[in-house]
Amino acid sequence: MRLMLSLLVLLVAWSPSAAEEKAAAGLSSLEERWHGCVRDVYDRERSSQSKAASQLSALDACKEHEDAYVAAILVEQAAEEKWDRREGRTLTARAKAWAVSVLGYVVDPVSSWLGAVTR
Repeated sequence: MRLMLSLLVLLVAWSPSAAEEKAAAGLSSLEERWHGCVRDVYDRERSSQSKAASQLSALDACKEHEDAYVAAILVEQAAEEKWDRREGRTLTARAKAWAVSVLGYVVDPVSSWLGAVTR
């Protein structure tokens, strides 16, 4: 019974939250809209212009979609960075804490033992 309860708690802890799923869906829909716009405009322009000109005009025509997509990515990255700062310490701080714990559990007892032996 305890094993099942532990597994359930782990499953809930590791499953993505609704906000994360919504953000991922929002980013993917923005990306799909931008790519769809670029493809449509490129297909229309391709026959009348060179390939490079068609690509540039497709990107220019879909600038709004690109800007919305990039802005959403930047907001998502800022939220992740904020969460990481709030969630825990930096790698350097964790390394220092680990070194202090090693000193406390290994070096101090060994040095006190050596001090007792030499007396």
